[in-house]
Amino acid sequence: MSIFNERECWTKFTGGDKKAFEALYHEYYDTLISYGLRLKNDIHLVEETLQDLFIKLWQNRQNLNRPSSLTHYLLKSLRNALYNKSKSLPKELYVGDEQDILHFELHLPKEGSDYPQKILKQLMDGLTARQKEAVYLFYLEGLSYQEIADLLKINIGGTYKLMYRALEKMKTGFKKQQAEHLTKTPYHIHPKTS
Repeated sequence: MSIFNERECWTKFTGGDKKAFEALYHEYYDTLISYGLRLKNDIHLVEETLQDLFIKLWQNRQNLNRPSSLTHYLLKSLRNALYNKSKSLPKELYVGDEQDILHFELHLPKEGSDYPQKILKQLMDGLTARQKEAVYLFYLEGLSYQEIADLLKINIGGTYKLMYRALEKMKTGFKKQQAEHLTKTPYHIHPKTS
C-alpha cells in the first residue's frame, strides 16, 4: 500500500493481515505517542502502553468493528489504557478522579519567530488541563466536538462550553498582553518637516 487507505487497511488487519497491522501501527504511531506524552510525561510508560494496546488490538481483531474515525478510536483507546495503567502503578497513591491523574501538557512546534510562540504558550498555560486537551484535540488532531466529548467522557454541551471558555480565556489573555506590550513599547513621534 503506497498511499494509506484507512478503510482498506482496517479490513485487512481485522482479517489477519500482518502487513496491514504494521501499516496501522506505523501510520498512527507518531500521533499516539505525541498524545500519550501530553497525558503522561513518561516516554517508557507511553511506549509500553502503546505496545500493549496494539497487542490487544491484534488479539481481538476478529471481534472489532470498523470505527467511524480510526484516529478517535485509537486516541480514546490509548487514553483509557494509560489511565488504567496509571491506576495500577505501584508506589503511587492517586486520590481523585481521572482528571487529577491525567495532566494534559501542550507542547507547541517551533516555527519561525519565537515571539508568537511565546505568546501562544503563555495563553495556553493559562488554561486548565482539560481545556488544553480539548483545544489540542480539536485544532491539532481534527476531532469533532462529539468525538472530543466521547474521549473526555463529557456530554457534547460540555465540550462546547469547554472550548468556548478556553478560547475566551485565550482571547482575554491576548488582549491583556497586547495592552501591556503597547504600554512598554516607546513611541517616537517625529515632527513633520517641510
